[in-house]
Amino acid sequence: MVKIKHIMRTLLFCMLLFTYTLHAQYSVTGGRGTPYEVIDDTANRLKVYLVYGMENVELKYSSSSTSHKWFRYKTNALEAEAVASTQAGTQSVVDRPEEGYGYFVEEAGQLSRFIWIIDYSRYVVDMQDFYVEKPENACTELWFNGKIVMEPMYYSLPATGLRRELEREFELTYNTLEWSEEGKQFSPKTNTERTGNPLRHILSPPPLTDTEFRLAGDLYARHFDVEQSITTPFFETVAIETHADTTMVSSFGTNLVSDGEKLSAPVTIRFSGYANSPVASLYIWKIWNNDTPDDVLIRYTGEEVSYTFEKGGTYTALLEVGDRTGACVDATKTFEIKITESMLDVPNVFSPGVSPGVNDEFKVAYKSIVSFKGWIFNRSGVEMFRWTDPSLGWDGKKGGKYVPPGVYFYVIEAKGADGESYLKKGDINIIRSKRIQDAIIEEE
Repeated sequence: MVKIKHIMRTLLFCMLLFTYTLHAQYSVTGGRGTPYEVIDDTANRLKVYLVYGMENVELKYSSSSTSHKWFRYKTNALEAEAVASTQAGTQSVVDRPEEGYGYFVEEAGQLSRFIWIIDYSRYVVDMQDFYVEKPENACTELWFNGKIVMEPMYYSLPATGLRRELEREFELTYNTLEWSEEGKQFSPKTNTERTGNPLRHILSPPPLTDTEFRLAGDLYARHFDVEQSITTPFFETVAIETHADTTMVSSFGTNLVSDGEKLSAPVTIRFSGYANSPVASLYIWKIWNNDTPDDVLIRYTGEEVSYTFEKGGTYTALLEVGDRTGACVDATKTFEIKITESMLDVPNVFSPGVSPGVNDEFKVAYKSIVSFKGWIFNRSGVEMFRWTDPSLGWDGKKGGKYVPPGVYFYVIEAKGADGESYLKKGDINIIRSKRIQDAIIEEE
């Protein structure tokens, strides 16, 4: 029979949970400062308030009814007990509430929402010691240690009696550096992180500069103006952050044939590394051909290095950066450089002076040519032009004047980055109408 009555009471209570007064409201006053509403759990119709000291604390309830019945519970509302209150019209007051209890009002067979009261003055944090715990993997994360005393604060859900701990929140402030890709540099930055338990907090990534860590809180104490703070000893970091980029130093003419992602030799590339100095103090660039990775072509100690690729193939450039203690090394920045096979193609006709910018210069088309010599002769064997840079060409002039249209002859010797040798001979046809030819010659 007792069990049946308990079940019926539980069912009745659950029904009342869904028929609570909609237009009623609570207010909490008293203690030091303003009471702090820290939780509004709509699913359980529960609000949790912090007060600082129970002196003059009042719980007030307002509704359209003039008959309020106050109750309080420790575990769940089914086991609530009545408490005395003072009714004044449509308001009622519990003038001596106790902390660590939930309170609610019943009126006209309906339940109000629930409020739970915690006296925060009994749970203020005591920060006694705080310092950085450097783990073996200090390159990627930091821990903290010390002595911070904080008693847990609990409240209970009215329907189930489930006890929950009120979560605290602290602020951890420290200096670090921030990378600007646009400016290619690091600049100072102050970081603030929030944590529920400083002694279980893992900081990842660690700061990029030496710094102190300031712990402040908890944030409930800030509300009541009793916040504490503590600062660690000055910490020397070992974490490094690396950035790198490349710049093509060589310049080529418009007759260089593109080969997708591949580059044409000879090509000089400048490799630049950036890291959070002075923590990062050792820079090493390594470059090798992927076909012979054990044969390092260059090993350079410094933030920046230029290298000229003169042979075809696929290469890797690696930057290694180490911190001043040798504890951390970042070797994640790599570049793949592809040098295309050589090619040399020679045209057989052009029209100097006819259409500026359109086929008005004799130029070879090429890829990865590392050495070049060329000559042009007329029918009598007289040299008209010679050049050693494949990106240049002949404008069809001799002594500052256009040569007559007709057939000329070229000889070209070249060598490719892949070892290919070229010897090309042939004729060139200069095309120009007499009218255009006479006009140009007369102008000059």
